[in-house]
Amino acid sequence: MDQAIRAQYERLPAGERKIADVLLDLGDELPAYSATELAERAGVSKATATRLVRRLGYADYQDLRQQARAGMASGSPLAELRETAMPGNLGRHLEHDLACLTLTLKGIPPEHAERAVAVLAKAPRLFVVGFRNSHALALYARELLVQVKPDVRLLPLPGQTLAEDLSTLSAGDAVLMLGFRRRPPVLAKILRVARTAGADVVLLTDPSLGDVADEATVTFRCLSRGASLFDSYVAPLSLLNHLCAEVALALGETAQAKLRRSEQLHDVFGDFGF
Repeated sequence: MDQAIRAQYERLPAGERKIADVLLDLGDELPAYSATELAERAGVSKATATRLVRRLGYADYQDLRQQARAGMASGSPLAELRETAMPGNLGRHLEHDLACLTLTLKGIPPEHAERAVAVLAKAPRLFVVGFRNSHALALYARELLVQVKPDVRLLPLPGQTLAEDLSTLSAGDAVLMLGFRRRPPVLAKILRVARTAGADVVLLTDPSLGDVADEATVTFRCLSRGASLFDSYVAPLSLLNHLCAEVALALGETAQAKLRRSEQLHDVFGDFGF
């Protein structure tokens, strides 16, 4: 898309050039925006946006979004390594991560966070799911939540399949799903199994995930494209920290009792020597 825009940029009418500027500015965050939002951001009509999209060779804006998502979802570090002409620097890395964190958290409606906290707090059983890099995020979330909730399970377990654990999913349960690129197809199947069983799903993902994200009870799209070779998880880590802390507060005395008992057992086992 970027090459097509730059090839025609000087010949574009003024309105379409405004849309082109926004498209170039958004980069990997493009799939997170609708055609209406794109037009509003550029200060032009939706019809103007449509004309540019067709001029660039796409059937419609949805076609452009799908192709942009497909390119993002590939997420191969090899492609990034080939495209990186010069090493980055720590200052640029910091600025990029701060931007991802700020734009992600400021873009979350408060009611979405409140809904997610309510889902996670009330569920008698909570399954935390993540594959590949997302598994590290799932492990972090589980280690926070298991301190304040009695039944928090991490999936997948090493060397195990999922069917046995998910066969007992039922209404009232909840799944906290971490689904950042590059995602295995089984993630979408787990989401659908959970919703069919009546379980709520809180999903943290990136803008490249398609319409399957709409099947979750609450979806958070976190900016995760890194400044260089690897993706950045500063934004989802911060969001998880916030959500888990709010769950603890929502649970009140239940969370406090769980923490007190854990501290007693730490002393019995001598877990912390210094």
